[in-house]
Amino acid sequence: MAAPISVRDFVQQAREDLSSPTTSTFTSHMGRCKATANSLEEALDADRAVLQKMRKAAKAEHSCGQDLINHLEAHIAAQEKFSANYQLEGEEQLANAFGTFAAFSRELLMAVRSLWQSLYHNINFSLESLVKGDMKELKGEFKKPFEKACKDYESKLAKMEKEKRELAKQHGMVRSGVSGGEIAEEMEKERRTFQLNMCEYLIKVNEIKTKKGIGLLQNHIKHCSSQLNFFQECLNTMTKLKQFTEKLIPELQSMKIKQDEEKKQLCSLRDQLKTALQLEQKEDPGNKQAGYNMHQLQGNKQYGTEKSGTLFKKSDGLRKVWQKRKCTISHGYLTIYHSTLNRPPAKLNLLTCQVKPNMDDKKCFDLVSHNRTYRFLAEDEQDCVVWVSVLSNSKEEALNVAFSKAQGGGESSREELTRAIIQEVRGMPGNRECCDCSAPDPSWLSVNLGILICIECSGIHREMGVHLSRIQSLALDKLATSELLLARNISNSGFNSIMEANLPSFSLKPTVHSDMAFRKNFIISKYIEKKYTKRSPAAPCSGLPEAVRDKDIFSLLQAYAEDVDLSEPVLAPLQEPGETLLHLAVLLSDQTSLHIVDFLVQNSRSLAKQTAKGNTPLHYCCSHNKPECVKLLLKAKANITITNDAGETALDVARRMRHPLCEELLLQAQSNQFNPNIHVEYEWWLGQDDMYESDEDLDEKLGSVKKGFVRPQSCYHPPATARRLEAAQAVPWRGWMDTCPPPAAHLHGLEVPPAPSEPPPPPPQWTEPAPRGTHPPFLTSLSTFPEESRGRRSPLLSTKHKRTSSEPAPWVPLSPEQPGPASAAPGALKATDPSCMPGPSRAGQPGPHRFLQEPEPCSGSAQDLPPLLPRRSSVNRLLLRKVRALYDCDADREDELTFRTGEIIVVSEKEDSNWWKGWIEGQPHRRGAFPASFVHVLNE
Repeated sequence: MAAPISVRDFVQQAREDLSSPTTSTFTSHMGRCKATANSLEEALDADRAVLQKMRKAAKAEHSCGQDLINHLEAHIAAQEKFSANYQLEGEEQLANAFGTFAAFSRELLMAVRSLWQSLYHNINFSLESLVKGDMKELKGEFKKPFEKACKDYESKLAKMEKEKRELAKQHGMVRSGVSGGEIAEEMEKERRTFQLNMCEYLIKVNEIKTKKGIGLLQNHIKHCSSQLNFFQECLNTMTKLKQFTEKLIPELQSMKIKQDEEKKQLCSLRDQLKTALQLEQKEDPGNKQAGYNMHQLQGNKQYGTEKSGTLFKKSDGLRKVWQKRKCTISHGYLTIYHSTLNRPPAKLNLLTCQVKPNMDDKKCFDLVSHNRTYRFLAEDEQDCVVWVSVLSNSKEEALNVAFSKAQGGGESSREELTRAIIQEVRGMPGNRECCDCSAPDPSWLSVNLGILICIECSGIHREMGVHLSRIQSLALDKLATSELLLARNISNSGFNSIMEANLPSFSLKPTVHSDMAFRKNFIISKYIEKKYTKRSPAAPCSGLPEAVRDKDIFSLLQAYAEDVDLSEPVLAPLQEPGETLLHLAVLLSDQTSLHIVDFLVQNSRSLAKQTAKGNTPLHYCCSHNKPECVKLLLKAKANITITNDAGETALDVARRMRHPLCEELLLQAQSNQFNPNIHVEYEWWLGQDDMYESDEDLDEKLGSVKKGFVRPQSCYHPPATARRLEAAQAVPWRGWMDTCPPPAAHLHGLEVPPAPSEPPPPPPQWTEPAPRGTHPPFLTSLSTFPEESRGRRSPLLSTKHKRTSSEPAPWVPLSPEQPGPASAAPGALKATDPSCMPGPSRAGQPGPHRFLQEPEPCSGSAQDLPPLLPRRSSVNRLLLRKVRALYDCDADREDELTFRTGEIIVVSEKEDSNWWKGWIEGQPHRRGAFPASFVHVLNE
C-alpha cells in the first residue's frame, strides 16, 4: 500500500503539474492521494464515535439540568405560597423568613439557569452541528466526487493504453506502456478534476479538524468561565443568606420556646379532659354498647326484609322519654315517622347502621348510625326478635344489591347520575320555561351557556353557530356529565338576570306563539349584539381573577355579556407572568369549581394562550395533576402539540411529573381515541336521603322559634341554592339570586303580560301565638327544610293564594330597608331584636354586607343565629305606582286583598319588601295587603 501524501507535498506536486504538465510526476503520486483519503476517513470515523458519546452525555446532562430547574421553580413557588399563608394568618416573622428564603432561592435559580444555557450553547450545539453536519457532509458530499474522479481517471487511462497497444499491433510493433508526455497531454482534464476534488476533500477535513479540536476546546473554555461565574454568584448569594440566618436563628428559638409552652398547656388540658371523660364512662355503663362492631348480626330469614308497625323510641334530649313512632323497613332503609304529619320522616340507610340487641332488656334493641344511637322498645320479646331479624335481613339485601351494582359496571350508574342531574337542572329557577320565549317544558340545552330552550328557539341557536351556542337535546342525545356543569350552576333565571337586565319592554321578548322572524331578531339582539345587557361602569376585567377564586360564575357571565376577552393575561398571576383566567381556574380547580373551568374553556377566544414560559392551560393541568380539567380542555379540542420554552408538550410534562391520569388522556387524544362524551368528577349537590333523624334534632335546628302572627315572605330560596350556600362558605353575593326575582326586575315596562305557566309558591305562615318577650331568630332554608326536601323541587301549587299553617316558613334575607313600627300589621311580632337587624354600618356599607362580616353584639343568643345571606335589593329602589295581577289570589285574612288575573291594583304603601298594600283601580272599597310576587309593575 502506498504511503500517504502530506498536504504540503500534494500542493507542490499539483502546482508543478499546472506549470509543466509534460514533465510533471503527479501521476505517480495519485496512489498516495487515494491512500491519504482512506486513512483520513478511518481516523474521522474513530473520532465520530467518540463525539457521538460526548454529545449523548452532554444532552443527558442538559436534560437533568432542566429537571433541576423545574424542581427548583416548584420548590420556590411552594415557599412563596407558604409565606402567603403565614401572611394571612398574621405570622409576620415566619412569612418574612419564608419569603426571604424564596428570594435567595430565586437568585440561585437564575445562576443555575444561566449555567445550563451556557452548556447548551457552547457544548451541546457545537457537538450537534459537528456530528450531524460537517462529518456527515464529508462522507457524502465530498468523498463521493473524489472517488468518482479517481474512477474516471483510471478508466480513461486503461482505455488509452488499450488503444495505443492496438495501434502498435496493426503496424507490427509491440508496445509495453504509455509515456508520461502522452498521459499528460491526453489526460489533462481528468487529472485536473482529480486534483480539484482532492483539494476540496482536504479543505473540508481541515475545517473538521479545526472544529473538533480548537473550536471545541474554545467552547469548553467559555463553559468553564460560565461555571466560574455560577460559583461566584452562588458564593455571593450564600454570603448574604448566612447573614440573614444568623439573625433568624435567635428569633426562631424564642418562637419555639413560646410554642413549646403552648403545647405543654394543651397537653395538660388534654390529660384533664381524658380523666374527666373516663370518669363519666365509668358512671354510665350503657355507653359501652354505643360503638360500631364489624361483626354483623344475622337475622332469621323467615321474617323477610320488609316490615311496618309501631315502636317506642327513646328520645335523645334531656328528658329521655319513650315516644311512640310508626316505623317502616323497606329496600335497606328504616323510615321513622314523627307524631306530627307536617314534619317529614327520618330515613336511615341501614348500610351505615348496625343492629344490636340489648342484653339487659330483651324487648329493646339499639340501632347504631354514624352519628348517634337509637334505642327502640318493642311490644314483647318475640316482636323485638322479629324487628331485629327484619333489620338485619334488609341490610344484607341492600348490601348484596350494592355489590351487584358495583360488579355490573359503571355505565349504568353514570347514566343514572346523568338522569338525576338533568332532573335537578329541570327544577332550577326559570328552567321550566324556555329562556328566550317562555315556552313550557324546554328540552334543549345550550351546553356552553347553561340554559334550557324550546325546539323552535334551538333551531335559531344552531344557525348562530357552535361558537355562540352549542345545542344538545336532553331527551334525544346521550349527554355526559361534562356537558351539564354550566346548566347545573347558571339556570335560565340567572342567565336572563344579566343578558336581559336592560330589556326595555317585555313585549320585545317572543312568546310561545311568536313567528320565527320575531324570535330570530330577538335572539340575535340578545346573544350576538348583546343589546339587553346591563353594562357596568367600572372595568369588568379587574375583578375577574377574584371571581375565579370565589367561584363566582355570574361575574364571569357578566364579563362575557360585555364582550370582555376572557383569554387576556391577568395583572396579578399566581405563578408565571402571562397567566390567563383559565390558567388561574386550572390552578385553583377542585371538584366544586369545574364549572368555572368549563365556562372559560367554552367561552374564551383562545385555549392556546401561553405564559411567559410558554405554558398553556393544558401544561398547567399536567404540571399540577388536574385530570378533570384535562378532560374539559381535550373535549374543546385544545392543541396538544404546543411546546413551552423548555421544549416540552403537555404530554412530556405529565410524564416528567408522573401524573398517569393526565398522561393517559393525552395519549388517547394523540391517537384520536379520546371520547368527548366523557364523565367528570364533580360535586353535583344532588338530593340526599339523610334527614333530621328525630323530633329533638329538628327542634334543635329550629331553635327557639315560636309561631307568631308575622306576615310571611312571598319569595324563598330554592333548595338547590340553599344547599349551594351551605357548601360554598365564601360565595360572592352577586352570584346568587332569588327564585322569584323582584317585580320589575325583568317585567318592568310590561304592556300586556303573557299568562305564566305557574305562579310562584305562595308564602306559608305561622298562626300560633308566641309568648311575650321571645324573639325568633333568623331561619335559613337549611335549618328549616330537612335535607331530603332540599334535594327536591317543591311540587306545583294551585294559582290560588291559599297557605297552610303547618308548613314551615322558608327564610328570605331581609332587605336593608325595614318597615317601621307604624307600618307593621296590627298585632305582628318583630322578627328579632332591633339591635340585630342589618342596618348601615359605621363604615357606611349596606346592612347585609356588614352583618355578614362583623355582626354587632345584640341581646339574646346572637352566636346561635345563622348568618344572613345577602340578596339584591333592587326592589327597594323602585317607585311603585300601578301593578297588574298575574294570578288569581284569594285572601286568608280580613286585611288581605282578593283579586283576579289582569286586574289593576294601585299601590299605596309597602308593608315590607314582599307584601304591599293597595286597592283595585276604580273600586277603592276593595283594598288590603297582597304578595308582591303575584303582580308586575306597569310603566306610568
